[in-house]
Formats: sequence, C-alpha cells, structure tokens
Amino acid sequence: MFLTLKKLFKETDVRKLLLAVSFLCMSIPLASAPSFGATPNPPASEIDDELETGTDAESPSKVGKDETDKKKEPPLRPIPPFKMVYIKGGCFEMGDFSDSGDEDEKPLHEVCVADFYLLETEVTQELFDSVMNVDYSKPKDPQKPVNYVSWFSADKFIKRLNARNLADKKKTYYRFPTEAEWEYAARSGGRKDKWSGVNNEAALGDYSWYIDSIDEGMMQVKKKKPNALGLYDMSGNLSEWVDDYFAFDYYLDSPKDDPMGPDMSVWKVVRGGAFKDDSNRLRTTYRYAVEPTNRSPFIGFRLAE
Repeated sequence: MFLTLKKLFKETDVRKLLLAVSFLCMSIPLASAPSFGATPNPPASEIDDELETGTDAESPSKVGKDETDKKKEPPLRPIPPFKMVYIKGGCFEMGDFSDSGDEDEKPLHEVCVADFYLLETEVTQELFDSVMNVDYSKPKDPQKPVNYVSWFSADKFIKRLNARNLADKKKTYYRFPTEAEWEYAARSGGRKDKWSGVNNEAALGDYSWYIDSIDEGMMQVKKKKPNALGLYDMSGNLSEWVDDYFAFDYYLDSPKDDPMGPDMSVWKVVRGGAFKDDSNRLRTTYRYAVEPTNRSPFIGFRLAE
C-alpha cells in the first residue's frame, strides 16, 4: 500500500523526499535510480574492479595465458583481532517512537529479534584490507572505518572472511545485520534512545562524530563513548549498510519475528548517519536507501553473527 503524496511532501529531508517520489513511480530502472546519502562513485581502480566483479587481479585475462607469466599470489595477511558483542534478543517497538520521524519510519510496530552478535565497531581499514589481501582504503588509517565500499564489496569481504574461518576449521559465520537487529542494537536492546547511547542532544557529541562535533571528517573508531551494549559509532562517523532491501512503506507489512526486509528492491537500507550529517539523520530510527553498487565516502558497515 503506497503512502499518499500529501504525506510524502511533508518530508523536509530533500534526499528522502526524492526517494519517496521515485518509489511511487517504481518505473525508474536501476541504472538511473538516484543516489541518496552518497556521492558519485570514484573512478574504478584495478582493486575496485576486483572487489566489485570478483575478477582476480592475477587472472590470466590480465597477465596472459602462459602460466609462467602469471604473478604469484601474495601470501594471506594475518587477520587482526576484533570483538563481537553478544546481544540478547527480545521484543521492542520498532520505528518512530518519538512521533517526530519521517513517514518511512511509521507505523510503530512490534518486532522480536533472536540472540545475535554485532561487531563493536564499524569494520576498520586494517580488518578489511587484511581479509581482502589488498590495500584498498583511502585515506589510509588502519583504525578508521573502511569507506568507498559498496554493499557488494562488503558482501565479498564477508564471504572471504567466512572462507578463511572455514579453512581454519572455525565455525563462526559472519553476515550483515538485519535492519531490525541494527535498530535494536543501536537502541541498546530496544530502549527508546533517540540517538545511540543518549537522548539528550546536548550530550550527543560525547557519543557521535557528526557535523556539530567534527572538523576533520571520518575519525578512528572507539574515540567516543559506546552505547549501553558496548557498541561504538552506531550513530555517526559512517553510515552502515544492512542486509535488507529498502521499501518506503515496508513497516506497514513487516512481520513481527526477525523481519528480513522486502524480497527485492533497487536499494539497500543504510542506517546510522555519517560525520557530515546533522543530528536528525543520526537518530536510531532514521532510515534511507542507497543503490548497492554505490561506493560512498560516507558509508561503511559492521559484522553480525
């Protein structure tokens, strides 16, 4: 059931207003669907090509058919330690609990999620580069989150990390969080936290890197206070890909137990807000959409298990 244009045009966020209009049209092909919350893709390098298409940088198509001419595969890099935070599942009222959000955050609806784990920080450049065995991140700083990474590149990272675990006889299986899991965790187990870890906007700068608390752009992880579950930067620094496809009116029909999002869309959901965003876009219930092929300087991701 589509939302009415009258409701949509109450939206003050131009980015989401355009998203709502294009959602109603539904005839916009993937190649021409607008980007919301992202910038045009940077020129694709050889590393980008490898991550986006799965083409090996050392494949015969690039180095010739003669096996003796092929470069040797670089040795695998050691994977740095990282911490997954256990999150006890439960039920909560998902969506616009403060009645101050956008139409795609409504209606408020009960959702229950099972127990899961979530990475305490956004995936760092050090972790991403070690798993992908490339020097991808720009600008380089091992403890800053990886950016310029599309949903597909992040998915490839997760698959390679799982393959490394399988080879090492580890039973851990990583994935993206669902949108419901992400909001439940950002709200410290479903509490009515307007921003992750805090309700008082005057204290938001203690927990989040955003336009009013930053002068230098993206910052290193774990430099602000965590929320009550021990998760850092759930609001601010970089926005985060989740597993779900995006539908503007999904909350009208969302199932109660472990919702997985719509079956298909031209967009993926992005959550959390970035360092260039204002406090409104850092809200724990704020949601928007980006094409999964987009590589933005403002979007990263974190692991779930």
